Amino acid sequence: MSNLRTRSAIIVGAGIGGLTAATALRQAGVDVTLCEKAPQHRAAGFGLAVQSNAMNALRTLDLGLDEALVRAGGPVTTFSFRRSDGSELRRIDVTPVDATLGAPSVVLARKDIHEILLASAGPDLRVVTGAEAIRFTESADGVALDLADGRRLEADVLIGADGINSTIRAQLHGAADPRPGGFVCWLALASFRPPSLADGESVHFWGRGLRFGLHDCGHGMVYWWAAQSCAPALAANWPHGKSDLLRRFADWGPEISEIISATDESDIIAVPALDRPPLAAWGSGRVTLLGDAAHPMLPSLGQGANSAIEDAVVLAHALSTHANPQAALRAYEQQRVPRTTELVNGSWSLGRIEQGTSRTVAATRERLVRHAPDSKISDFISKPMTWPGFGDIDGALPRRLSALESWHWAADRIAPLHVCARVSLDGRIDTDAIQAALNALVRQHPQLRAGIRRAGTGWVFVPTAARSIPLRLVDSGSWLDEIDRELDDGFDADGPLLRATLIKVGADSHELVLTSTYAVADGITMVTLCRQLLALAYDGRPDEWRPETPAPLAPEQLMPKGFRGARGKLRALGRMVADATGGRGGPPLRRLPSEQAVAPTERRTRLVHRTIGADLSRDLLAECDARGIKPEAAIATALAEAAAIDSECARATFAVSVSVPFRSHLARPPAADTTGSYQAMVAVPVACGPGLSLWESALAFDSRLRTGVEQRHHLANLGLLGVMAAATRPFTNQVVTMFDDRGPGNLCVSLVDTCDFPARFGAVTASGVQVVSGMSISGYVMLYGTVGRDGLALNLGFVDGIISPARAGTLLENTAGALVDALDSAARDLPERLGRFEFEGQL
Repeated sequence: MSNLRTRSAIIVGAGIGGLTAATALRQAGVDVTLCEKAPQHRAAGFGLAVQSNAMNALRTLDLGLDEALVRAGGPVTTFSFRRSDGSELRRIDVTPVDATLGAPSVVLARKDIHEILLASAGPDLRVVTGAEAIRFTESADGVALDLADGRRLEADVLIGADGINSTIRAQLHGAADPRPGGFVCWLALASFRPPSLADGESVHFWGRGLRFGLHDCGHGMVYWWAAQSCAPALAANWPHGKSDLLRRFADWGPEISEIISATDESDIIAVPALDRPPLAAWGSGRVTLLGDAAHPMLPSLGQGANSAIEDAVVLAHALSTHANPQAALRAYEQQRVPRTTELVNGSWSLGRIEQGTSRTVAATRERLVRHAPDSKISDFISKPMTWPGFGDIDGALPRRLSALESWHWAADRIAPLHVCARVSLDGRIDTDAIQAALNALVRQHPQLRAGIRRAGTGWVFVPTAARSIPLRLVDSGSWLDEIDRELDDGFDADGPLLRATLIKVGADSHELVLTSTYAVADGITMVTLCRQLLALAYDGRPDEWRPETPAPLAPEQLMPKGFRGARGKLRALGRMVADATGGRGGPPLRRLPSEQAVAPTERRTRLVHRTIGADLSRDLLAECDARGIKPEAAIATALAEAAAIDSECARATFAVSVSVPFRSHLARPPAADTTGSYQAMVAVPVACGPGLSLWESALAFDSRLRTGVEQRHHLANLGLLGVMAAATRPFTNQVVTMFDDRGPGNLCVSLVDTCDFPARFGAVTASGVQVVSGMSISGYVMLYGTVGRDGLALNLGFVDGIISPARAGTLLENTAGALVDALDSAARDLPERLGRFEFEGQL
């Protein structure tokens, strides 16, 4: 049926694009028939560079293809540009580029790539040789391909990967000759290595209209190529042989003549440089194109085969994430057409420069290579080699951290700023299944396995190969103690940026704690990751391949227009002043005093915990609802009352910062199941003291909070965070002093609702879902409330030393007591009141 997921595919063409598509589609569970026009499957005998973008794309298939390619070939470590006489123009170490892009580039024999891909597709891949495609015919439920020998093949979709002269393309778009590039190329592999060619080196020799390249393939092999500008007709039918090549390069660096001489003439292939102008759309219905059939390009950027690999992986992802085959193919094309159009046009433009015959072009080219800043050269190399991923290209890794992400990471580097989620599990726990699910989770979310690398004054998310998320097993103990440890233990900048702790508290009773950094997750995200993890471990098959969730865009890229750019920064400045002063003409704001000075780098979060039982929690939420008050307003007011008692103030006004989830406030809300931190603070003053009931104060607080949210004060506050992040590292003490004296983070409250968290995963019961937050350098206490079926959990994270554990415990007792007293004003002494709490942990 046309509304069912794709079950079968015909791929026409068994080149690198077709083989990668067969491998990727089979990994996605699609039955594949691979058609090859030749009587036998055989690769051409020359080399190829598989660049970082293709390596990262292949990693998403979780088949170890990137590792197999590295073993078969030679990773590129150095790029050298030389004049025709062999004198060096510039040598570039490309290992930093590889580190930023997250994968190496590898040069190897084309036949080795074919063999690796064919083996990864599985021994039972259906390969039909001697299969010359004639035409295709579509129906409501599928597509049929007619072959020249009379055979007919049928499937749900048809993929034309049959090269620059594609039969499938001709039927879709009409037959037309390719566009000549104006030069001929020679390609060869040689088992001779010139002494001047270093390990991992790729060398380009440049003359006027004539070029030569050498690439170390490892294992004693060298891939070499040459290019000569000439008339298109001559390029298409090059009449000369090896002796002519030797003559043309006789006056060039001696290694060139040496390697040409060492290569059998039959192993030197001469081909014309050809491409086609980009298409606006590739396919229709159940048919699409891939690789050179869709976007043939000149070799200047080295992206022909690499972009075909990208195509294949994105195609498999689209077919596995869209129920309708036609919709999947159009989504694939929509993502790939802009990327490949840029590559086709970029290769054409660069080819004009590389193959230029005039002295002016050659001199300009040489000046650029010799004198361009390293950053410009790196950017030029990196752009085509950046894997664009499966989502919006602006979210693809590597990407710079946004202002919000940068602030969180800057704070985390000084003192840990972590967020934890805890779930109680009852039933038989299989630690191997939990670990497998963790590994599946990190494969699914690029941000979790990313590293964070310093770049100038900021940071960059850098893609990495999937690695195991650490699972720490604790035989006995308290989850509260383990969270104290998690809040104190910093993350390695190389990732992964998630870890797990499993605490055994009984024969069939465990506590699961997930920990991450606010740079990639907020409380809501952490609860979502817990749900995904347990579903993978108990309701799914964690070792089974799953399509990757696209890396999210930076939060600021999704914000409404008025909150970006210069206008957004002006708004942020105004909000920062207002938050610090409590508003013009308002009463002076009290602050929770510190007990002792603690250096910024020594600040660590500890936790005290209380849970208001389910009955009281329901009553509290119902009362808030009846009064039209947000629960976080009542909790924030109760915390302010506790702060007033702590400060021995008869009457005072405190500012409490409330964390506002803003996913739904963005111009393009991110998917619910993605990673990312989408919470920001709004500081609201609250008056408390004799004669003011909690509900009266909470009503005023709620009104101000709603106004702030409606006016998007929390989004405005993000505008200067990038500046703060950049200033924090060199001026840590000054920035932290400012926060301590005037910052809005002195008292903080956040709330998350987990009532819809599943109660069971397989045979395991889940309960007690809670979120805990660290504080780092921007404040003193963070009270995280978690509403669940078990009640209202109140987790107070506090900076140890600035606040003592005993004092934090009293703050939390008085906060919880204020909420209970607001429900029932009958006089109770403290022991009776605390008797209505479900007590966990120690103070």
